[in-house]
Amino acid sequence: MPLQELVKPDKTKPAKLYRDPSTGQIILEYTGVDNNIYRVPVSLVFLPQEFADLAAQLTLADLFEMLRVNIAAAAIMVPVDLQARYKSPGLTLFSGTVTSNGNTADIDVSLYSVIEVEVKVTSVGGTTPTLDIYIEGKFEATGDYKVLASQTGITSTGIWFLVVNPLTFRYIRVRWVVRGTSPSFTLTVVAQAMV
Repeated sequence: MPLQELVKPDKTKPAKLYRDPSTGQIILEYTGVDNNIYRVPVSLVFLPQEFADLAAQLTLADLFEMLRVNIAAAAIMVPVDLQARYKSPGLTLFSGTVTSNGNTADIDVSLYSVIEVEVKVTSVGGTTPTLDIYIEGKFEATGDYKVLASQTGITSTGIWFLVVNPLTFRYIRVRWVVRGTSPSFTLTVVAQAMV
């Protein structure tokens, strides 16, 4: 079904789209209701008055066809819902056996705004062993770390979940503290991340 014209076009004052050869920008030229000629770079956002001015000078079919053709040739970014499009398949933050306090190296999570972390302990050894897990964000200006989420008092095998939302740091690390006599914990720390 063809687009219906909302306003009869005024072909005596045609609007036009053209590419500025000096900048490569797509320019929209149209006559305003005040009879002044306006030249503006094309964005996909029009104010209601601008759209009304254009509708009086072009059929909607012509306007959208010109926009479609020119935008297809332009180097612009199309807004998308990145959260709906990109979720990581999973990030392994740490995997191994710990017997003393320690931490991972910094992990770059700059692509993500939210992470959900799974701490999975598969083996525990020693006398009265206790494990504390911390997810920490790094302040790049100072090198200091802030605890973003934690699970403390782990004494047996099992699974624990932590959420960091919002994730405002570029780098995070996993830090652990172990207590007891000859403590040993085998664990994996993985994250699901979302843009």
